[in-house]
Amino acid sequence: MTSSAGRLPSGWYYGWNIVAVAVLSQIAANGLAINSMSLFLHDWAHDLHSPISQLLLAMLPLAVVLSIASPIIGALADKYPARLLFAAGLVGIAVFCLLMSLVTATWQIWALYGAVLPISLSLCTSITANAVVARWFVKRIGLALGITAFGVGIGGAVLPPIIAEVMPVIGWRGIWRIAGLATALVVLPLVVWVVRDKPTEREGFHYLTSDGGVHAGHHGHGAHGASSLRWTDIFKRKNFWLLVVCFVPIVALYGAAQQNIAPIAASHGFDQTTAGMLLAAFSVSHMVATLVLGLASDRFGNRLPLASLAVLITAGAALLAYGEGLPALMAGSVLIGFTGGLWTLLPAAIAVEFGASGVGRAFGMLMLFIPIDAVAPSLMAKVNEANGSYAPALMGMSVIALAGAAAILFMRERRGGHPTPIEKEAALEDALNPLA
Repeated sequence: MTSSAGRLPSGWYYGWNIVAVAVLSQIAANGLAINSMSLFLHDWAHDLHSPISQLLLAMLPLAVVLSIASPIIGALADKYPARLLFAAGLVGIAVFCLLMSLVTATWQIWALYGAVLPISLSLCTSITANAVVARWFVKRIGLALGITAFGVGIGGAVLPPIIAEVMPVIGWRGIWRIAGLATALVVLPLVVWVVRDKPTEREGFHYLTSDGGVHAGHHGHGAHGASSLRWTDIFKRKNFWLLVVCFVPIVALYGAAQQNIAPIAASHGFDQTTAGMLLAAFSVSHMVATLVLGLASDRFGNRLPLASLAVLITAGAALLAYGEGLPALMAGSVLIGFTGGLWTLLPAAIAVEFGASGVGRAFGMLMLFIPIDAVAPSLMAKVNEANGSYAPALMGMSVIALAGAAAILFMRERRGGHPTPIEKEAALEDALNPLA
């Protein structure tokens, strides 16, 4: 039988193709709705006659529905074909973008961010991507997950400067229409064509033997079978709760800073072009972090890198709060953007704790706590509207992030590639039925 993998040059591992389309899918899903939202706030506030703090409340229904859907989609990602999940999510993203081009009131933005976007994001971004990539990689899983997370950073690095330049010409509605058509006609067909759930026996043997002779029994299990991991098993793990305590305040401050970058720049007297440049620097730093922290995860584990992110985001918040001039804003954006590498460390820590077959379900359970972060962007804008300064919100969130960093130092990770009990059970099933 001839496969697309068989047509590739000798030595190429098809798993990197999976990583590439996972990146592309995340660019399409996050590029406008999340990475570039800050740039639309000024025109939305003018056209829809709404304060920025109300517009940013769209993040609340997004996070609430996302948190409810994520555990379910996480379980689906461990059980059902990734191609189907990616396709459904990208169709939703295309519809969302086209509908966003038609909004005439703030409540319609809230509705679209709460009803269409969260399910679509869940299906075609990190939950499904992390689950399928974890099934294709063993020894270099941290690097693979880090590159997979590039999708969030690349969208934010490339799109904001372009949007800032073309918005005066084609308007914000035209930008959303183009994004919807590009997702439907380009991204969706390419992702569906490339994605496969797990390596064949031949591909797995090539990867494992050429990558250092890792034991084959740990590779690729769980691609279609149901994981034996239960939700109650997840909640019983101390490390799961330490991850929650660490990541929630970091994500709150990261998201609040990202969505308010353009208003913060405006408060310092800078225009939309400068705001687009700051968002690009923010996302480039995020991209660098995904690689650096992926390598750090493979070499040092996840505990110390997670703790260090809280220190970096506090320094960045201080620069945004009290710095003067463009260099200070740029440095603050870069430091906070780097903490986006959190999304590499979280699935890597989950894979260590629960095994590859449980990544989708356990990562989905982490997303239950996202609503805690959802009000952060609106809260930061509201504090500024009330006090004329972003500093109180920036520094208050920083204190909580540092407390989470102290907590994660108590996490104890398995090292040296020892499988979890759940992995052992899945490996035994694979050994009994290697072609399953």
